[in-house]
Amino acid sequence: WMRTMENAIQFGAPVLIQDVLEEVDPALEPVLSKSFTKQGNRLVLKLGDKEIDYNEDFKLYLTTKLGNPHYPPEVSTKTTIVNFAIKREGLEDQLLGLIVKKERPDLEEQNSMLVVQVAKGKNQLAELEDKILYLLSTATGSLLDDDELVTVLQSSKTISIDVTEQLRVAEETKITIDFARETYRPSAF
Repeated sequence: WMRTMENAIQFGAPVLIQDVLEEVDPALEPVLSKSFTKQGNRLVLKLGDKEIDYNEDFKLYLTTKLGNPHYPPEVSTKTTIVNFAIKREGLEDQLLGLIVKKERPDLEEQNSMLVVQVAKGKNQLAELEDKILYLLSTATGSLLDDDELVTVLQSSKTISIDVTEQLRVAEETKITIDFARETYRPSAF
């Protein structure tokens, strides 16, 4: 297969490598990192022990049958990963989002802000929980004597009530927005 790769690189032909697992052959490293050098007016790539001319029309495609592959960072940063395993519902939701954004930008903007607000609220609750657990695990002696712990517990209770209320309002608003968005669903289908 290496000879095929060399010819494709030289003549600018595409190469498709199928059923790649989570580890990519190290021989492809110079190709993935595009580590070619310029000699005069030509690009040269060192592949194995050979130096071959690099044609800029060359393309390398790697495919996998893995549902959710986890490639190491040194591969992920050198490649563009495209997930073609999208379901019809996901594609329909994306198209619905584009239609609503065009027809009713106020709804789509409100929906985007709600998603961010809900995520921030959940993160804030998780951070509070982590802080309380940390203080409880590091507390020495009576828990009631630990002023910092008592203060954090009191403030976290009020923050938790506020965030929970914001999440409830956000969920109700989301239902209203989703109902309005659904009127555009036939266009997305």
